[in-house]
Amino acid sequence: MRTHQRYITLTLLCILALQLHAQITLTGVVRLQRTGQPLSGVMVNLKQEGSKRILKFTRTQADGSYKLQTTTPLAGNELQFSLMGYATETLSLSEGQTQYDMMMTEKSTELREVIVKAPSIHQRGDTLAYNVASFADINDKSLADVLKKMPGIEVSESGEIKHNGKPLNKFYIEGRDMLGGRYNLATTNIHQADVASVEVLQNHQPIKALEDMSFSESPAINIRLKEAAKSRLVGTIKTGGGFSPNVWESEATLMRFAKKTQLLNTLKSNNIGTDVTRDNMVLIDDIGSSFLSRNYTLKNHINVIPDRLMDISENRVRKNQTHTISMNNLWGVGKNTDLSTQLLYSHDRLVSASCSQTSYFLNDSTILTNENQKAKTRQNKLSASIALNTNTSRLYFTNTLSTDLQWNDTNIDMEGTYPNRQTARQPSYKVHDKFELLRRTGKQAFTFNSYNAYMSNPHTLLVQRPNGTQQQNVRSQAFFSNSSTSLGYYLKPFMVSMNLGLVILSRSMRSIADGIPDSLGLVHNHVGMTYLCAYVSPEAEFKSGGWQVRLALPVNYTPYFFKDKLVQASNNYHKVIVSPSVYLQYQFSSKFKMSLSGSISQNEIREQNFYNGLILSDFRNLNTGFVNYDSEHGKSLSLSFDYKRPLNTLFANAYITRSWNESTLTASRRFIDAYILNSFFARKTHSNTWMTGARVSKGLNLLRGMISASTDYMSFNGALVQNNNLSHYQSNLWSVTTKVNLHPLKWLGMNYEITYSNESMTLKDIDIHSSSNHLSQRFSCNLNITKAWLLKLSGEHYSNQLSDNTHKQLLLADFSTSYTFAHGVELSLNVRNLFNQKTYAYTSYTDLMQIRQEYELRPRNIWASVFFHF
Repeated sequence: MRTHQRYITLTLLCILALQLHAQITLTGVVRLQRTGQPLSGVMVNLKQEGSKRILKFTRTQADGSYKLQTTTPLAGNELQFSLMGYATETLSLSEGQTQYDMMMTEKSTELREVIVKAPSIHQRGDTLAYNVASFADINDKSLADVLKKMPGIEVSESGEIKHNGKPLNKFYIEGRDMLGGRYNLATTNIHQADVASVEVLQNHQPIKALEDMSFSESPAINIRLKEAAKSRLVGTIKTGGGFSPNVWESEATLMRFAKKTQLLNTLKSNNIGTDVTRDNMVLIDDIGSSFLSRNYTLKNHINVIPDRLMDISENRVRKNQTHTISMNNLWGVGKNTDLSTQLLYSHDRLVSASCSQTSYFLNDSTILTNENQKAKTRQNKLSASIALNTNTSRLYFTNTLSTDLQWNDTNIDMEGTYPNRQTARQPSYKVHDKFELLRRTGKQAFTFNSYNAYMSNPHTLLVQRPNGTQQQNVRSQAFFSNSSTSLGYYLKPFMVSMNLGLVILSRSMRSIADGIPDSLGLVHNHVGMTYLCAYVSPEAEFKSGGWQVRLALPVNYTPYFFKDKLVQASNNYHKVIVSPSVYLQYQFSSKFKMSLSGSISQNEIREQNFYNGLILSDFRNLNTGFVNYDSEHGKSLSLSFDYKRPLNTLFANAYITRSWNESTLTASRRFIDAYILNSFFARKTHSNTWMTGARVSKGLNLLRGMISASTDYMSFNGALVQNNNLSHYQSNLWSVTTKVNLHPLKWLGMNYEITYSNESMTLKDIDIHSSSNHLSQRFSCNLNITKAWLLKLSGEHYSNQLSDNTHKQLLLADFSTSYTFAHGVELSLNVRNLFNQKTYAYTSYTDLMQIRQEYELRPRNIWASVFFHF
């Protein structure tokens, strides 16, 4: 028996040895011939020559390498290399050779038309993934065009994104934050054809070390690109020109999103009314703390701004010359560490024409003024930043050094009740640094944060009148610093923390005015303000079951040191402010949750209003400060509801907010000849506000579209002192909007939006009520005449109430047609303001004023353009 066992064992060992001896390992590296870059995901098949039978297969790794083991003799066999978007290559095998490298070339792949039905939205935990192809069509060029069609996602005119009513706290591309809050650069420049999905990360905690310690109610968005758009340069080019008057547009975008590097560069220029400077707007400002804002901005004492629009699309009136360039880069310098840089420059030159009639409601009379203005503005902005960020489950570190420089000039020629010419120069310079460090050890977390900024605003204003000239010079500068440290403990289900910090401010302001009558008051200011704010903020969080609770009790002690250097007088004070707040949220189910928040606060001192002399803000408004350390007291209570059924593409939310404020100072204005003297009156007043609203959006899968409805209401009760008389008033604003987007047929797409709003103002002391209604409609229809030929018709209708018996009707229409050639180049012809309408008018209300305004529209524009996506 033992002899047989030995024999069997020996036989098995011999067979195994023969197999090991016969086994061959084939290796190699696959690269792109054009650049030498390694290619990952390449299918490597071992097959017989002249046969389709595959004997063995594998795929290349991230570095392009592969390893394939076989016991088959190599002679008579071959290796086949294939990858979508590249030409298939083969290599014949030779006995004795085991290393086979391959250089592949790019090649477009023609696919037969297939229909694949996939869910437009799917959910994985707290992440919702929107399939971009389910919402996009041939008319959509940018990601922003598609986001507007996605249920639950709202995109404002400025480009700000909200998901189910909540703004974003982060915006990622392939899991990385390259843009630092300027996500318009991505949404308006990344072509929708390069995006596979848009992920909404609900209740997103951006600091990984706090994911199980501190909850968040804010969402984030992560953009997932298609494989073909990764690791290679992609982009768009567009250029065109036309006439009536001469117009042009030119855009170029170049981007690359590899595994460890990201690049997004843009260049845009036009005079067709499109505001491309919005790309550079900061839409997520993460400089802030739960208690005391770290950000500080110098007040613009000179405020010369042309009349602004409401309701109508801004490109209807913008007569512009706009140029902007952005360079955004990110490098992965470690497994969880990124280095990013941004360089942004924009030049925006605008010409506008408008007329307005303003009624100031007083208790005993009404003051009426007329203005006809022609304005020219020129804005130059330069921003640069460099940021280093590490984000792991144990360590969070970020440091961002930034500079923001602006040179803004405004010239306004005005006719009417008070004819004049205004020339304002308003440059501003700011350098700031943000440092954040969080270290987690077990169940405790230590943080240290510091924000430091220096800013300077040297502003001038020249007003030329028929009877004289006034000149105002204001120079403000400040150094601001906020440093804090905290220690937090996680004792499941509780998180408790203590935050300690110190704020330092040193500010000075000097102003001098010439040509203002001495009877109005002192026209010089030279003041300085310094304060040190020491604060402590204990916080507690609780999360268990469906409950999430956050309590905060911030307390600060601030000694103020104010000096009026003109009269060498000091006015010092110290103040203690306590501002408790509470937030409660209950998750009834995965579909429905409710939250309640409340706070009792003392607002920060308006220390930038601490001055005694006059400052000429524009041709008519003279402002004077008020040295008073009393602060406003406020209370607020807010209730919100959130409902969603992502797989059914249904999203809804509603909110209601009530706030109360009490102040010992009341805003005051006096009408003295051609001037309005704005100041404060030492009198206690109360104000309160109601805000409520609701939104619902539902995807229409059968019609490849979406329908949404929203409504908002705000009511404000306040008071204003005018000519030494107290005027109580109430202002109301209500609006409702419905949007429908449909793509029922392959050749037909439609969009319709209607908004109705009502503004009103009531003067309680004399029982006067005035109101106006506004109705706006927007419609567009896309017709695919052939697969390559597209027609687009769009229009806007406005019905605005100017007075009790007068409505202003306006109908605008646009037309465009485009043809796409086989190689991807698109030619288009565009006509805007087809009926060549001249003016737009409406009535609005603010601060006991009724303003009727009329704007000059852009004339009919006709231009042709070429677009190419690569």
